[in-house]
This record gives sequence, C-alpha cells and structure tokens, in this order.
Amino acid sequence: MIVEEGKKSVKGVENVLVRELIRGIALDSMKHANMLEAMVALISGAKVFLTEKESERIGGQIKRHIELEKQAIETYSTLLEHIKDERMRLLVDYILKDERRHHELLRKIDKIIVEAETLREEDLWEMVWKYSVFHGAPGG
Repeated sequence: MIVEEGKKSVKGVENVLVRELIRGIALDSMKHANMLEAMVALISGAKVFLTEKESERIGGQIKRHIELEKQAIETYSTLLEHIKDERMRLLVDYILKDERRHHELLRKIDKIIVEAETLREEDLWEMVWKYSVFHGAPGG
C-alpha cells in the first residue's frame, strides 16, 4: 500500500529531485515487506535447510557483496568530505548510512543465518548416529 501511494503521489511530477526521493522511499517500503516476509517464515517454523553447495554459493556471493559495500562506504565517505551543497550532503550521507547498515547486516546474515540454515553432511550423520535406535545397544 505504501509503495503504491508513493508511486501515485509522484505521477506526473517533473521535479526529478522530489520524484526520485519519494520513489526511493517507496522502494525502502518494498524492502521492509521482504524483511517482514522473512520474519513470517521464521516465526512459522518453516525450515528448508540450505545444502552445502547452496551455502557455499550464497556465502561466496555475500562475501563479495560485503566487499562491494566496503568499497561503496569508502567512496561515499570521501565524496562527503568534498561536498558543500547541503542538499547533496543530505543525500550522500543518507546513502552512506544505508551502505553501512547493509555492510553490517550482510556480515550478520552470513554468520547468524546462512551458517545456521546449512545442513552439512557431518551434521546429518551426527543426527543419524545420535538418534539411532541401536546407539549404545548391543550390536549398535
């Protein structure tokens, strides 16, 4: 609803600055909807483990994205030092803060979520052995 309202509110607006800022905020609302959908999946207990192959691929992509975010932070920080126009400073500062949040969130996603959601072969064998009916019994 917020996204649609944002799009409607700038329809026909020729001022690029105002139009794109409002559209950017609407995109943030779409991002929030994605995060809420992930939270619903977490709360509902729906669990589909990542395979080791998926985990390696996603983990590699996240690490690459973390590096790109780091470069963006450096670029925007340098840019901010040289900008005098307050409107431009406001926008670059907002982007810089967003990039810093992305950087930290990606690091946490990799450590807290991707690692926890991966079912490794050794984990599977440990569960099979631990819950085996014959574990510790004669013949087991």
